[in-house]
Amino acid sequence: MLGSSATYEVQAMRLRLSTGIFFLCLAAWALADGGVSPVTRQDDAYHFASFADGRHDGNFAEWWYFNLVEPEQGVQAIFTYSVVDPTNRTGRGLSSVLAVAYVAGGPHQEGAYLPPDSFAASRDQADVTVGEELPAGGRIEVIDDRRYRIVGTVAGAHSIAWNLVYTRQGDSWFAADRRHVGRLPWEQMSWLVYMPSASVSGTMTVDDRVYRLRGARGYHDHNWGEWIPGIVTWNWAQYSGPRVRVAMGDFPRVHEGTVGVDFGGRRTVFGKSQYRLTHSAWRFDAVNKCWFPAVSRLRAESESLALDVRFKALDTVPIVPPLDLPILPLVYEQTADITGTLWEKTPQGEWRERTSFAGTGFKEYTSLTTVPRQ
Repeated sequence: MLGSSATYEVQAMRLRLSTGIFFLCLAAWALADGGVSPVTRQDDAYHFASFADGRHDGNFAEWWYFNLVEPEQGVQAIFTYSVVDPTNRTGRGLSSVLAVAYVAGGPHQEGAYLPPDSFAASRDQADVTVGEELPAGGRIEVIDDRRYRIVGTVAGAHSIAWNLVYTRQGDSWFAADRRHVGRLPWEQMSWLVYMPSASVSGTMTVDDRVYRLRGARGYHDHNWGEWIPGIVTWNWAQYSGPRVRVAMGDFPRVHEGTVGVDFGGRRTVFGKSQYRLTHSAWRFDAVNKCWFPAVSRLRAESESLALDVRFKALDTVPIVPPLDLPILPLVYEQTADITGTLWEKTPQGEWRERTSFAGTGFKEYTSLTTVPRQ
């Protein structure tokens, strides 16, 4: 009886191991093939505690970014909620809410820039407030895993107010997790695409005009980490259409970058060595004394999928944070006319076109300026 029991236990153990290996392989295959993402709502929460070690806390920055496109009313907009140096170690800590409304008579850029203690956020989910008791500021409220409400009011030469609900469409994904984006080993950034596409409803008011939105196309991502401001630069672009979604984050000064494409229920991710970004036309910003791209081309290729996208800038807004620094980071926030094609390789090794797409999206180009913020 003892021998039979031991044999049974060995067979049972082998069965458990085989089953476990099978499910591990199945999970790995699903992720590699663009399956269900392991991202949770906590991943979109506030991350300063995981970086706060007393060494480079003054270089910490974190922001939550949202955009929308509503072609019928000719409306595009971006909204960001951010904090820099949360504990004000450098004396230059800053929290802010920024809105750019690309509307008739615009674009209009307005922001609320406040001390870092005006910022509060949860470590469990993306509940964020900036200037809660002040006339200008805003908040992000998590309704559930798929729905966020964002609210804000900013005013200056123009006033912009919004109360919008974003409903996520598609699986979230980590585009970059503590990637080295600078020359120094501690300069790391994370990039979470929590809503690669979203349906947006609610209201946005620009001056006295109210835009009522229902089912507008939206997007939300989230960046955080530590790096030297103004030295680390990037190219970013995003497009969300009915069949194709594209997100790109490229760091030209280091060998780092990611391009993600969603098509046909599958996500393909291209690394830095698999794509090339070129800027073929430039314009000069006379105020900030900088050149910025007007036309860009992205080409990416894996073993089975190829992507070709052209970005033609439409409206460009230069964003310079009000920091007391000799060299300031400069972000060109652009709307763009986007056209692209996807090819897939056949079993015979030939490339055939799968789909083409066209529409309006967003892109960013970052640079440096020594001109004080206007």
